Amino acid sequence: MDAAALTDWFERRVADHLFSGVALVWRDDGPLFSYAGGIAHRGHGVPVTDTTRFGVASVTKMVTATTVLRLVDRGLLRLDRPVVELLSAEQRPAAMTAAHTVHHLLSHTSGLADYHDDEDQSWTSFRSIFDRIPSYRLRRAADMLPLFVDLPAVSAPGTRYQYCDANYILLGLVVEAITGRPYAEVALDDVLRPAGMLDASFDALDDDPPRLATGYLSSPGVPPETWPSNVFSLTARGMPDGGMISTAVDLVHLVESLLAGRLLSPALLRAMQVPQGPPTNEVEQYGYGLELTVVDGEVTIIGHGGSDPGVSARVSHDFQTATTIVVLCNYTQGSWVATLHLEEALGIVDPRP
Repeated sequence: MDAAALTDWFERRVADHLFSGVALVWRDDGPLFSYAGGIAHRGHGVPVTDTTRFGVASVTKMVTATTVLRLVDRGLLRLDRPVVELLSAEQRPAAMTAAHTVHHLLSHTSGLADYHDDEDQSWTSFRSIFDRIPSYRLRRAADMLPLFVDLPAVSAPGTRYQYCDANYILLGLVVEAITGRPYAEVALDDVLRPAGMLDASFDALDDDPPRLATGYLSSPGVPPETWPSNVFSLTARGMPDGGMISTAVDLVHLVESLLAGRLLSPALLRAMQVPQGPPTNEVEQYGYGLELTVVDGEVTIIGHGGSDPGVSARVSHDFQTATTIVVLCNYTQGSWVATLHLEEALGIVDPRP
């Protein structure tokens, strides 16, 4: 790996307004390559550094799944437990039946409807939720329920994999029901701090979290200086399905803690890392809170991506090289191309499109 060439590549991306953020390659308990560049706050001219914190969108699902599985490890919850037995009547989606289990939520096989169209790459569907409920009112998982609680099911539970943010909103409510505490507090005490993630949090955005990069709604063909911030395009506080705040090194600590068995029992760690949906030959599959790259029946890469307006994040761990890559960007796009470039430089074979 040519570190100088990689730095030059990132510098060019920053100069062309294609990247703003951090990139970290970690192997053998230390950084193999790191880069920080771009602007964390345009109005004040604050540069990105390696201690800048970023919203990580759906990378948060790694934390939520781990939080739930730790409750399973303690005997407080079962994967086959019907969710209707855990949630109050007002928190259950109308389409939920006794057949919907915790397993179905974790693996995105519930068949329940989402609160936005995940296939809409323009973010129009996602941002439209704030026309129904102002962003400043969305601070806990229960606040999201009116967006999907009355929607009909998409499919029967267990019959198909379909990525659905609402599944993880419901898991956050399950955590609260079991513990009697807010989801964010439980995730902090049970996962973030035990993993050594000292800069990770679920701070409310209007509390002005320290060192948090402002997200910008990057758009091709639009002058960068006119890109709006994402201040009105996110929930006021991170949710169980996305929105945690973290540094890159903290996300490395999460991966290391998981793989070292410091957070979960061997059986549940294994379950997290193997496909949990119906059998398929797809390269991209899902475990419990982990996106899996599967080649010839073998899981070769684990991690999770995260996308929100003004947020682009990617965590990947390649088993063959024992390498973790974290890329965090405060533009709407940027992390995926950077991750693929780093993998190529490292000789990591990634068949994902």
